[in-house]
Amino acid sequence: MAQSTRSRSPLGLAAVTYASILVSVVVMALAATGVFWARSQNTIDETLDFAVRSRAQAAASSIGHLLYSDWIDLHHLVKEAGSSDLNEIEKLMDGMRGDGSRISWIGYAGLDGTVLAAAEGLLEGADVSQRPWFRNGLRSGFAGDVHEAVLLAQKLSSEGGTPLRFIDLALPVHDSVGDVTGVVGMHIDASWMEEILTEIAQMQGLDLYLINQAGRVIMTSGVGLPGPGEARLIGAARAGAETAGRETWPDGKAYFTTLVSSVSYRDLPSFGWRLAARISADSFRPGLTSLLVTSIVAFGVALVVLLIFTFFFVRLFVRPISALAANAEALARGEERYPPESQSTAEAARFSRALAALQSYRGRPRSKTG
Repeated sequence: MAQSTRSRSPLGLAAVTYASILVSVVVMALAATGVFWARSQNTIDETLDFAVRSRAQAAASSIGHLLYSDWIDLHHLVKEAGSSDLNEIEKLMDGMRGDGSRISWIGYAGLDGTVLAAAEGLLEGADVSQRPWFRNGLRSGFAGDVHEAVLLAQKLSSEGGTPLRFIDLALPVHDSVGDVTGVVGMHIDASWMEEILTEIAQMQGLDLYLINQAGRVIMTSGVGLPGPGEARLIGAARAGAETAGRETWPDGKAYFTTLVSSVSYRDLPSFGWRLAARISADSFRPGLTSLLVTSIVAFGVALVVLLIFTFFFVRLFVRPISALAANAEALARGEERYPPESQSTAEAARFSRALAALQSYRGRPRSKTG
């Protein structure tokens, strides 16, 4: 049985041009996409690692700066307490305490631990000689960790019935010859401190955990106390280490976590605190998606511009050559067709002249011999 084979016509120059441009664009797009995705994850990880470190440091500095302002006020009060009468000292304390939303109590105790003056008269006459702020304050400046109220538990009420918790600051009072005459102490409301921690966390886009020297989380930015799954982080806090990196937390989500080894500011005494911060590994994902959409739109616009450019390129430079090729075929078939003049390119012009010469040669009469 005879088999007929049908030869496939080769592609035209215009089709080859369009195909070449299309293949080149697809290859470049795939290569750019591969590089983008390969680099984007590393870039995002590096950016998040830097972001959580720098933001956590800023958060720790903000907390220290706020408490430092109370420390400065306490220094001013100590100077006045060494040279003023008790009534004047009490007026200053009333002004410093304000509405009590930030500073719950401030008072001046003598060497025997008896409260001689206090804002609003709270605990005046009470014995505070066994309180850590008094005993440590006799020696030097003191900053005390978060603790529940003891003597003030019956004097002040808390919102929601939760136990009152305080942060302590204390300084010794000296007389004109430099002898210690007592201690000025300040109780800062821990719930106010927790609100500040939450506000700072929201501004920085972080979850914050304040950890004491024993490695226990004493307050958070509203995310709840961490469970046993954070044992590695707590262990690092106990060791006083400063860490950062991607961590998978018990909720199954990935976070970049860092630990600031100290929360302090200038000469503010150390509370022994460390600040843990985390930021979701997906924090920059919306921005990446937006960038990807923008890139796709830009690619689409560039593709349209390239296709328009290719269309005019084919029309101006490729079509004339195709027309000359068709004219050459007609000439080969013996048709009388004068080739179009083309000046689009040097090659097209040479091709056109050559065809014209051939056509002229064919039109000459042939000489008879023999």
